[in-house]
Amino acid sequence: MSDDKRLERIEDKLDKVSDHISSIDVTIAQQHLSLKEHIRRTNLLEQDMKPVKQHVIMINGVLKFIGLLATLLGLAATFTKLF
Repeated sequence: MSDDKRLERIEDKLDKVSDHISSIDVTIAQQHLSLKEHIRRTNLLEQDMKPVKQHVIMINGVLKFIGLLATLLGLAATFTKLF
């Protein structure tokens, strides 16, 4: 094989690799934009969930207090019946 043909084949292969890398760059750019949008939406949803989380914590506290109160009243009723 002559050197000219060999160089031409190498150049063709380099062109194909270059085209493939360009395609990969375009895909990465699109994925980066998609990721930025996803992060923005996630941050908005997390901010919207803060009041809900606070409400759940408050309700859990109230329910625990009611459970403790019911236990104490049950113990008090038991002691009054025993004595």
